Amino acid sequence: MSIMEPDVPPFYSLRGKNVLLATDGKPSSEKAMWVAIELSKQLGSKLVVLMVISDKLSDDEKKSQIREAKKKLNAIVDQATDHGVDVTALLEGGSPNETIVFAIERLNAGLLVVGTSEKSRLDRVLIGSVSEHVVRNSPCSVVVVK
Repeated sequence: MSIMEPDVPPFYSLRGKNVLLATDGKPSSEKAMWVAIELSKQLGSKLVVLMVISDKLSDDEKKSQIREAKKKLNAIVDQATDHGVDVTALLEGGSPNETIVFAIERLNAGLLVVGTSEKSRLDRVLIGSVSEHVVRNSPCSVVVVK
């Protein structure tokens, strides 16, 4: 029995495309940041970091979230830059589920990296999971990091 080698190298379809890290900036998403940085480095791809502020918040909550998000995005950009990765950070408003899925093609992403945390079954039923939504609806491959 012989094993056939594929004609195309792994991740060939990502050539010329970006790695998109969709993050909420929570401590549970830090592993996803490191995976995205390493994948970008290995693939020679640009890293695009996207954070979405929900449009369902009050104006005061949005202002507070935007201030925090900018700090977190700057920290991610610093980490990626320190590791030799070309990186761009974006802060957008809207539904995280839809904003992330629509951003994939707009940002020329060949791979999406998201973090996930343990949620109870009730949490998933009541509020859903952004990670679950993007896995089901993403036009590109998705890496989910626990």
